[in-house]
Amino acid sequence: MELLTHSPWKYEKAAFDSDDEDGVSFNALDPRIIGFEKDYSIVFRKDGTGAMKDGKAKTRHHPGPDSLPFLWSFQNKDSLLYFQDQYYRVQTLNNDHLVIYADHKLGGVSSRYTIVLRH
Repeated sequence: MELLTHSPWKYEKAAFDSDDEDGVSFNALDPRIIGFEKDYSIVFRKDGTGAMKDGKAKTRHHPGPDSLPFLWSFQNKDSLLYFQDQYYRVQTLNNDHLVIYADHKLGGVSSRYTIVLRH
């Protein structure tokens, strides 16, 4: 838990599906990450609360809130992280990167959504 909470994280990338040397080929980059969310800092607090904090000042084109609160929990024995209203499996958690993913199945089609965060 200390690795997760000791300093803020930033989005590096997020997308669907996999298969490159890192195990993730970003076939469909999440447009939210391309947009304003790439400037957010994600703060996981030890008490199970967190916030996505906007790194830019509000503008006419970006009128959103400067902080979006969330709840999180880490189930270390199962390597599960509850974040953004769903469970993600932790693939990597070290001093530099947090890589989490969630597998989805819709109409017989499976996909994996992967989020890569960095310090």
